[in-house]
Amino acid sequence: MRTGAIIYPILAGDTDLTTLVPSTKIFAVRALQQTTAPYIVYREISCVPTNTTGPDATADTSDPRASQRSILDVCTVQISCFAEDYLAVENIAYQVRKTLDREWGTVDAPYNTEVYLDGCIFESCIDDYDDDFGDRGIYIKHLDFRLRIRRII
Repeated sequence: MRTGAIIYPILAGDTDLTTLVPSTKIFAVRALQQTTAPYIVYREISCVPTNTTGPDATADTSDPRASQRSILDVCTVQISCFAEDYLAVENIAYQVRKTLDREWGTVDAPYNTEVYLDGCIFESCIDDYDDDFGDRGIYIKHLDFRLRIRRII
């Protein structure tokens, strides 16, 4: 959980990526209607808590469940890149991978007190094409990433 709070600032903060796709064209779950290419849509595909617990110095000691809650989620996020030609979508996807693969660290405020990105790993990608988009269709590349998110309970 909180994958959007992790993914968006990283993508929007990469100047090499935002020269290809402005940060105003990076969307969660779905793009706005009538959005013109190029653009990016990210979505959480799954998020599985691990059966890992640990001591938490800030945990509420009056609640015995606090120390038993999972502190590590493993989430899959799909980043879909859209462009009018294949080379453009390839360039965008390449930059997304370069930006996210093996990324880790503190999450931007206000979520920095809730989660920490232990790691982000590129897993796979697939090409796609939508004939029904606009007058000419659109090229799409879907990239899947696995995120290990440490929850700060």
